[in-house]
Parts: sequence; structure tokens; C-alpha cells
Amino acid sequence: MLKITRNVLFLMGLSIFFISASCEKEEPEPRTKEMEMAELDKKIRDLEAKGIDIDTTNLSVFYFVLKAGEGPYPQDGDSCLVSYIGFLPEGGVFEDSRDIHPPDGIWRFIYKPPHKITGLVNGIGYMNKGAEIEMFITSDNAYGSKGNATVPPFTTLIYRAKMHDLIVHE
Repeated sequence: MLKITRNVLFLMGLSIFFISASCEKEEPEPRTKEMEMAELDKKIRDLEAKGIDIDTTNLSVFYFVLKAGEGPYPQDGDSCLVSYIGFLPEGGVFEDSRDIHPPDGIWRFIYKPPHKITGLVNGIGYMNKGAEIEMFITSDNAYGSKGNATVPPFTTLIYRAKMHDLIVHE
């Protein structure tokens, strides 16, 4: 009798294991360009409803000024000193210049579009010394249809950036 009880318990446990293993979790719906554009449209409309003036760069990077700067805007060959934080639409940070550009978190680069970081550099082109902006960069000017390890495909990136200094080279 004890042997039968053990066998029954073993078979029940084995059945539960196989049943739970065979229950597949439903995969999330793959992201599309249409989903991205609908999310961006809603975000822009929400900001405009709050009275925020949204501008657009020549590459369709949407941005608004958090703090106005002064002086000229970057031209090819100028040195930009910028700090930034990159957010996903859900709010999580995926990139922070403090982690990438030690010790002070300032990215120093020569302004010359097109750049490998197309959308971010394009938005920076609309900043002058002291300016702080928030920009929305569609996947067309970011990680595209493939995404990367931390950014899903067809995801608009949100950056908050500050131009610490702009050194104009003539």
C-alpha cells in the first residue's frame, strides 16, 4: 500500500511539472512603427495640453526648452560639452552620461552631423551654452526596428540634455 501511495504521489508531481512546463507564457505583441507613433502623438498632445511649446528639428526630433541658453548654436567643428540622461517612454533610465563619461559626466565631442548618434546630436544642434532641453527621438534616428539590449524595437527615446559649454572654432 505504501508503495502504491508513493507511486501515485510521484505521478501526480510529475504530471503537475509537465502541465506547468507546457503552459507557455504569452509573448508580448511585437512593437510596430504605428505603435511608436501613436505613443509619441499622445505624449506630444499631453505636453501641449499642459501649455508646453514643442518644436521640431530638421530631422523631426521633437523638443522643448527647459532652460534657455545664450550665445551661438553649434556649427561644424565646434566643441560641445553636454550632459544627458536617456529615458524609455515608460520612464526607466537606459543611459546616463555620468555612467559613460567619467569623472564629471560631461560628453565632450566635436559637432559634425551626421553623427553615429543621429537624433541626440541633431537635438544638441538646437542648444546653446547653458540651455537645457528635453527631446523625443523616434526610432528612425535612434535604435530603429531592431532596438538593442535595453531599448525595444520601434521605441522613441526621451533625453534631457544640458549644454555646459560650447567652444566655437572659427
